Amino acid sequence: MRPFSPRPPRPAALLLAAVALCLASGCSYLLGARNEPPRLFVLSSAPADGTLVLPPGTVLGVGPVDLPAYLDRRGIVRRLDANRLEESRSDLWAEPLAAGFRSVLEQNLRLRLPGVPIRAFPWPIAHQPDLAVAVEVSRFEPTHGETVELNARWTVRRPRDGAVLLDRDAALVEPVAGPGTENAVAAMSRAAAGLADQIAEAVVQQSGARPSPRRATGTR
Repeated sequence: MRPFSPRPPRPAALLLAAVALCLASGCSYLLGARNEPPRLFVLSSAPADGTLVLPPGTVLGVGPVDLPAYLDRRGIVRRLDANRLEESRSDLWAEPLAAGFRSVLEQNLRLRLPGVPIRAFPWPIAHQPDLAVAVEVSRFEPTHGETVELNARWTVRRPRDGAVLLDRDAALVEPVAGPGTENAVAAMSRAAAGLADQIAEAVVQQSGARPSPRRATGTR
């Protein structure tokens, strides 16, 4: 009787065993995969080209500010065509886009209306602002054509009696300075600042106040 001797494993079996071990131990880089941490982005406010004034004691409210549900995603969304969107898996928002947009809108209005108290929605009935701005965004994303589009409808109302004083549509297009998500997010920030410019100027006109002398405080 010949002594038992195990057969050497076949090359295919060795390869499968190596792959299984590699995956189990997290060594996916051996297979050519790269596990890089995601990049996080936020919108930023932009300096005003000039400042505006409202009558003394005027309190401005901001809200509600709504964005479309398709933008409620962690990854940054890019529009490929009229019916197709693409969400990035590696370039992410550091906070929900709706919250970031509302925050940067408030910051931009403060820069354009220095000294005006700004109250975020919702506010107590006993402390309603004199004027309130509501914004409903229908589009806010980079496009395949290397631009950023911001479409929104915004209103100015008087909370104490519900009267709508202004009802406007905004359609802003900002060019993206170059490739890369950082340039797309910068263009989104400029578009948000452009919307704040429109709102601030219209609120001042509606209130009957006069703009203060324009002074350069920065560029966008």
